[in-house]
Formats: sequence, C-alpha cells, structure tokens
Amino acid sequence: MSDIKVVCTSDKNVSLTFTWDDFTPFHLVDIEGIYGIESNVVTSENTTTDGSTYQGATAKERNIVITVEMDSNYKENRNLLYRTFPIKRTGTMQYIEDGEAKAIEYEVESVIQGATTGVVRDYTISLKCTDPYFKDLADIEVVMASWVSDFYFPACFPEEGRIFGHREADLVKEIENESGADNIGIVVIFRADGAVKNPAIYHTESGEFTKVGYSDNDFIMSSGQYVIINTYTGKKNAYLLDGVTQAEIENHKDNYGVIDWDTVIEKYGTVINEYLDEDGEFIQLQDGTNTLTYTADEGTNYLSVSVYYRISYLGV
Repeated sequence: MSDIKVVCTSDKNVSLTFTWDDFTPFHLVDIEGIYGIESNVVTSENTTTDGSTYQGATAKERNIVITVEMDSNYKENRNLLYRTFPIKRTGTMQYIEDGEAKAIEYEVESVIQGATTGVVRDYTISLKCTDPYFKDLADIEVVMASWVSDFYFPACFPEEGRIFGHREADLVKEIENESGADNIGIVVIFRADGAVKNPAIYHTESGEFTKVGYSDNDFIMSSGQYVIINTYTGKKNAYLLDGVTQAEIENHKDNYGVIDWDTVIEKYGTVINEYLDEDGEFIQLQDGTNTLTYTADEGTNYLSVSVYYRISYLGV
C-alpha cells in the first residue's frame, strides 16, 4: 500500500503528510471513512398501502478517522500534530493513490492520544466532512464563447486591413459527469463586449435555467462588465463585476493556474440577486450528460461565456 499518500493542510496552511511505508514524521497506520458513502433515505407509510413511499434522500456527512504513529521527537511532533489539526477549525485533506489526487474539506473533531510510553506512540484523528464528497484539486473550465486573437509577430498591415481577432462560440456544450454524484455546482462567467440584456444559461436535461434580468426588471450589461452566477450549495448568488480588468482577475489564480473565482467575487463582486428570474433555478450538474446552452434577450453575440466546475466523487 506504499502508493497511497494522505496530505492534511490546516486553514493556516500548516501541513502534514502521512504514508504507509515511512515515518514522515508520522507513519500512517489506518484510515477509515474514505471509501463509499451513506445516505439518509426518507420514506412515509400509509395505513392502507403496503410498504412505504419514497420521499427523498440526502448524503450523510463523512467521518474520516486517521490513525498515525511516531517514533521520535515526541514533544515536537505532538505540537506539529496539534497545529495541523486545531479543534474548531477547518482544513483540506488530499488523498493520493497511484498519482491520482482527490481532496475533501473537513472540520477537526478530535485528536486522541493512545500510548504515552514506548518507542512507538499513536494518535487517532477524527475529521468531520459536512460536504461528504471528494473533489478534483482544480476547476475545469469550459469555454462556450470567447474572442480569439489573430494578431502575431512579425506583423504586417495590408491596405485592406488586418483582422486582430475573431469570435468563437458554441451555443451548446455537453459536460459528462460519470462520478455518480448529483447536484454539482458550477460558476458561470458572462463577460459583455457590448450591450447585453438579461443573460441566461439553460440546462437542457432538467429544463431548468438561471437568468439575470426579466420582463419589468431588465438587467443591462455594459461593455467590460462581468456577471457571475455561482450555483454551489451554500454559495448560490449572482454577482456583478464592474470596472474590473481581465488582468486584475488573472492576478487571482490558484496553485493550478485556474482563476480563483471565490477570491475574485469576495474582492470585486456585488450581489445582484434582485435581478434573478423567479421562474429560474440555480442549475447544477447531474449524473450523466449535462447539456448547457446560453442566450440573452438582446446582445447574445456580445457575450463571452465560460463555465467552471469541479466533479464530486462518492468516495476514493
């Protein structure tokens, strides 16, 4: 099992790596709660009907329990363990197997000491994951419409003029979700290169849509403005970015070179939920094929559109 590595990082960026085959400085003895998933199934009974009626189900929180050992520098390593797993705080666990990594966020429940004497001493760490799904480490970007540069060096300027760029647009994009998980949030980025009225994105399979602006409450985007729709559970909002340059946005990238839209929203965003069409929903990806389309009441050709998502997994 030497191909498995567990990396836990606190919200203060204190990190520990656990492996099966070495003390680094802790040796991984056991890890529970990472495989599979459980759900709460709600049913109702009727006195005149056999069996029960299915009402719905929700995934249970995940409890990950890690058992580790140390064989030297006991006081120093204890303090490192407490700094990495402070109670009432959060962190992120990466599970890496055969070079493939998935991550999950957690709240620290407990750090319990086992043996207090002897060369090898053990600790048990309990982590609660209120969002029970493992996820990829970085977002995937799907570009639906954008401007592509045609300008390059060495440059020449013929009499008939030169095309500096062209627009590429796919009104329909399919996203395949083969993880088995439903209700995966997305971040939709609308950027206007001219006047745009009431932009919207649609999920074909469900028939649901999210639209900013509607009859009697129109929303007009001006050139250079961004509308961001976040459909992640707990983060469902629509935002406006006004007066923010692409260069400023590009300054906020994660360790994998992908724009950190949470940071961008926090720094520059203004909530515009009052413009959301009440007939719409915050669309999310479901298990299987997800067909997304976009439109606007006016100015669709002035839209640049990207969708960011991160697939959720039922286990590792």
